[in-house]
Amino acid sequence: MWFVLTTGFAVMLATGSNVALSSDSERQWEDDDYTHDRARRAVDRGKTLPIAELLKRLKTQVPGEVVGFEFEREHGKWVYEFKVINDRGRLLEVYVDAETGTVLSMEED
Repeated sequence: MWFVLTTGFAVMLATGSNVALSSDSERQWEDDDYTHDRARRAVDRGKTLPIAELLKRLKTQVPGEVVGFEFEREHGKWVYEFKVINDRGRLLEVYVDAETGTVLSMEED
C-alpha cells in the first residue's frame, strides 16, 4: 500500500485522521488505516522507529524529496520502501530497515 506525501501529511500523522475524497477511495483509506495501524503497533512494541525519525535519518543519507512510501514485512523484518526524487530529478526506491534506520538498498525506479 503506497502513501503519497502531501502538505497535509504531517497533520494526518499527528491526528491519525483520514478523509476520503470520494466513495471510490473508501477501500484505499481502509487499506491505509490498516497499514497505519500495523506501523503504529510495531512502533509501540519497539520493533520499528517512528516514521518521523526514519525520514530524518533518510534525509541525511539520501538527498532529495520523499514523495511516497510503503511499509511491509520482508524476510522477517519491517521495511519501509521510500520513493525519493533525487537532486537530478530521478526517482529512487530506497529500502530502509524500519527498526534500525539503515538503508538496505537503493535503485532507480
